[in-house]
Order: sequence, then C-alpha cells, then structure tokens
Amino acid sequence: MIRGHLSPMVLLIALLMMVACTDTGTSSSNSTSSTPETSTTTPPEEDAPPTLSPPECQISGEVLDGNRVWIKSPDVLAVIKADESTTTEELGPSHRILEILDGRSCEQKFQTTLPENTSPDFPYYIAEVQYNSVSNIIGIQGFYKVIVCDLEQDYKLTELKPEFFSEREYDDPQSGMVQRLEVWEDYLLGYTQDLGAFAFDLSDRNAPKAVLPFAEWQDPDNSRYHSMFLLPTEGGVQAILPFYDAEEDNFMLYPLFEEPQQVSDQVTQAARNNQLLVLRKQDEGRTPIAIDLGARDLVDLPANVANKNTQDILKWMRAQQ
Repeated sequence: MIRGHLSPMVLLIALLMMVACTDTGTSSSNSTSSTPETSTTTPPEEDAPPTLSPPECQISGEVLDGNRVWIKSPDVLAVIKADESTTTEELGPSHRILEILDGRSCEQKFQTTLPENTSPDFPYYIAEVQYNSVSNIIGIQGFYKVIVCDLEQDYKLTELKPEFFSEREYDDPQSGMVQRLEVWEDYLLGYTQDLGAFAFDLSDRNAPKAVLPFAEWQDPDNSRYHSMFLLPTEGGVQAILPFYDAEEDNFMLYPLFEEPQQVSDQVTQAARNNQLLVLRKQDEGRTPIAIDLGARDLVDLPANVANKNTQDILKWMRAQQ
C-alpha cells in the first residue's frame, strides 16, 4: 500500500497563502489603531424655523394697488379700503377705511375711518417702508400729512405734519404732497414733492414729534432741497441725507457714517445753509468731517488740509468743485 503525501509544490503554495492571510490581518489591525475612521454620515441639520406665508384674507370693499400690506413681524395684514360707507354719488369711493387683520386667522383686530384726506376723493396709502420689529408701526401717507398707527399701543393713531429747515414756497397744489416714507430705527423719514425731506422722532410713543434737519442746501440750478439730519442713536449720531429719485421711484436714506460718531453740534445757523459743511468730532484732535450735501457724501481731506481751521478747509473744498 502506497501512502499519500503532499508534493513540495503544494506545500509551498499552502505556506504562501498562510503568510498572506497573516499579513492582511496585521495590516488591517495596524491601520485601525493608528488612523481613526472618518464617518461619511452627514449629521442631521437643525430644524429651520417655519416660514410664514402671506395671508390670503378676503377683503370686503375696494382696495387700491399697494394698499394691502403684510407686516411680517407682528404678522398682521393692514388694508386701506373704500366701501359704501365712504362712497358718495358726487365723488365716488373714498379710500380711508383702515383695517388690520390677524395674519393667520384673518380675524379683524382693528378698524377705523380716517378723516378726509384734504378731499374725499384723495386716497390714503399705506407706506411701502421696510417695517422692522423695533418700530412696530404702520405709516400712512396722506396728501399733506402722515398718520402713524402704533401697533404696540392699541393701534393709536397720530397725525404728523412735516416741518422744514426753512420757509417753503408752495408753487402749486401738488407741492408738499407726501411721496415716500421709510423707517430707520426709531425715526420715520419721508419726502415731499418740491419741499424735500422730513423726519419724525417716534422714540417717545406718547409724543411723536417732527425733527428739523441739522443742515440744508437748496440747489440754485433746480431748486431741489438737500437736507441732512443728525439723528441720535446708540454710540453717537448718524448723519442721514434722504433723497427721492422721482424718475426711478427710488427713495434712499444715504447714511454718511460707517458707524455712529460723537459729533459737536456747535455750528452757526448760517454755516448750515450751504452745500459744503465741516463738522468736528468730539475727540482730542477735533477731527474734521467734511460733507458735500449736494453729492450726499463725505469729502476726503488730505492730511495737510485736515490740520487747518474750518474756514481754510471750506476754502479748499470750494476750490475742488
């Protein structure tokens, strides 16, 4: 009987396979211990806050374009409308009913009929402003006046009349018509036809008041007014030069400073009625701030000019024009 046996070749192949298995296991073990695995699983995103959709409330009565405004922060729908109660046979519908609805339930929260807007057939308009949660107001444009509805004080209504830096001449019945409004912090700024910019301070909700410009210049070429308001805010004041481009229907506030400044208001009345103006910071060097009201911008001063007195700085500025 011949006994079976393994050939040298078979033994060699078996040995090589055992070595390969041992190396592979060792390599995998070393890799795991020296380099931790990186998970490819994306962590779940945090739940995003729900986005409210605009209200789809049904409004009874007639509503003009632009007189249905959703104010997102308090989530209310403000409407100015006309119905049979404000319609006359002679002049037709009078758009002066202010209605405020809940943005989700569409339940009426407030309604009132505003006084005639100079004439019954002159409509009021809800201002197309960038409403913010700080102001919490609704601005309403009358023909010559502004009405503020305070959402924090039971929809209290306050009539405000624009005031100006200097006496104005009314060229025709359209002069003084409120064209635009905008909210900036606790201030409501606006623009009137031919008469220029105005502002109201709403910081005291019980007594909103008009704010006069700090400086103003009337361009002799087109009679357009350029006004600058120094409005107190946290950290100092901000200089704002509102301007309305009627051709583009664009109302801009033009804040001058990148951040609020501590500025001296010791400037003579005569000096404030010019295109060029120099203010002084309340720092140790009384650093000058050069302003061109016509360009609604700051003027860069060379170091050798900034060290001069105010009259010499103004002289240099005029020479650059």
